[in-house]
Amino acid sequence: MVLVSGQAVDTRLVKAPRISRRQRFIARITRNSSSPQLSKLNSEPPSSVRGQYLKNHSVSCISLYLTRPVTPSAERPLGFRVAETLDIPHHQGENMSVGIPNSVRRKPVLADMWGCLPGEVQVQILSCLEPKELVRCSAVSRKWHSLCFDGQLWSNLDATGYYNKIPVDQLSRIITNAGPFVRNLNLRGCVQLQNDWRLEVVANACRNLLTASLEGCKFEQTTIHFIVSRNPRLAQLNIAGLKSASNRTCRLISKACPLLESLNVSWCSSMDARGIKKIVEECKNLRELRACEITRFNEPGPMQTIFKSNKLEVLHLGACESIDDAAIAIMVEGVDPEVDPFTSKPKAPPRKLVDLDLSGCSNLTDQALRSLAGNVPNLEALQLGGCVSLTDSGFTALLPTLGKLTHLDLEECSELTNITLLALARGPAAKKLEHLQCSYCENLGDQGMTEIIRKCPGLRNLEMDNTRVSNLVLGEAAHAVRHRLSPPNSPPVPGSCSPRVALRLVVYDCANITWPGVRDILTRNADSTPSTFKPELIQLKCFYGWQQTVDEHMKRVLRGDRDSANRLECKWAEHMMLSEDTTLGRRRGRRQALWGDGDGLTGRRRGRSSCVIC
Repeated sequence: MVLVSGQAVDTRLVKAPRISRRQRFIARITRNSSSPQLSKLNSEPPSSVRGQYLKNHSVSCISLYLTRPVTPSAERPLGFRVAETLDIPHHQGENMSVGIPNSVRRKPVLADMWGCLPGEVQVQILSCLEPKELVRCSAVSRKWHSLCFDGQLWSNLDATGYYNKIPVDQLSRIITNAGPFVRNLNLRGCVQLQNDWRLEVVANACRNLLTASLEGCKFEQTTIHFIVSRNPRLAQLNIAGLKSASNRTCRLISKACPLLESLNVSWCSSMDARGIKKIVEECKNLRELRACEITRFNEPGPMQTIFKSNKLEVLHLGACESIDDAAIAIMVEGVDPEVDPFTSKPKAPPRKLVDLDLSGCSNLTDQALRSLAGNVPNLEALQLGGCVSLTDSGFTALLPTLGKLTHLDLEECSELTNITLLALARGPAAKKLEHLQCSYCENLGDQGMTEIIRKCPGLRNLEMDNTRVSNLVLGEAAHAVRHRLSPPNSPPVPGSCSPRVALRLVVYDCANITWPGVRDILTRNADSTPSTFKPELIQLKCFYGWQQTVDEHMKRVLRGDRDSANRLECKWAEHMMLSEDTTLGRRRGRRQALWGDGDGLTGRRRGRSSCVIC
């Protein structure tokens, strides 16, 4: 019994009969409604209240309450609130606020969204992080630690970007945990692993490597042999700069890695050409060999093995001082080749070389170039920098036979003249040439360079510092780039694409290059943006005193600020002209003070007095 307004009200509940599922659903919505305003709790609300809610509100929980099937007060369900059974007097149109008890309110559920995800999804999400971020996340909890060091996240282990930022134990733990999953291992420069007690465990963990780069690591020979012997599927191996690698290592590589395709043993001072010979003989799939600064290539054995295999496409033998003309002849023609009676040239199948590096081989002469002529038809890159004995006669014989040449390095070939450049411009590779390095060739001038710029439309990089070129070459380059890729019969389309660098010129330390020639390049770059079909720019590297202005002008042109670039060019030109006038004025004043006389005849050199013999 409850006393309400001086009257006793019976609050006992009678167990209601079983109702339908729809009625229970509507009752649950009514009980948990978020709306605290209930105008009436009677079983039959007045029509005025119903009309008021239907007029001012849309369909909501209160509408469901007003339209629900009514259960008689004597047969209310057991779950209904006690307040709904009270016959509380009220007035027409008055609202009454009824709060929901705490036991009925829905409590917020704190769901562990990360924990609900499958392990495969978690690993896939963590794979988007950088290695350094994974190491940081491993400190969250034990579960995160096990996830961050999962081997699936480290299939491509490249430690070159973070090896000096994480402790040695973390790096060794990563390699150990991810050992069976690692396919590509790059430990270039990881010198902190030297003499570490975990190194043998790390080397023994990786057994499925396809590529391995150990360049610059100070590993002992035992560690290198561990990695090589336990990975028979190695396709690429880089052990450049390892002093512990020797001919014994080469013999192990030839036996343990029959699928090897690329090998870099440059600067291995304990190794010579005899070990490389063993690798070339046993590894039938070898296509790329880099062996710079390796000795004993002047012996006929290694070069004869390279000739017999005839599978190498990339061969780098830079700075091998033992290579001479005879070694090159054996490499491309073999020992005692058969001579063609009609052409008087040795009969040999053409070489498959695509990239050949002989830079720094100071013993090479023009005879080596004549041996290469006609035997390397697929050659695309040729590096002969530092071969100071090469002259024009050797290149005039070689260049007409190279129809696919795209990169040519002639740096410090001081004996070359414009004849070599003319032979290159008139040869079959002129249309495909992209990179030409002829720095420190002090006999090269405007005649050969202008012909190269005119006849080589695909040229992208031209380095000619410390040569005799002048402003004429810069003007020819500006004119050639302007008309290089413009379609013949199509009007210019302003804004068709953003500007890009089409030609890079290096002309610093060129005595004949002056600031008016540099200004022509800047003017051409600023004018090309709004008017050409495909705006292409010239990137210039010139005298260090002008380079800052040139770089700032290029930045403004690339971002499309043509007016600002023009203002910078004009201010720089005014500054240069003022500097020249000041310099000329000072020189004139010094001459006047040195040679002027007291008769008012200044600026004229006074005649020297001499002794006259009568």
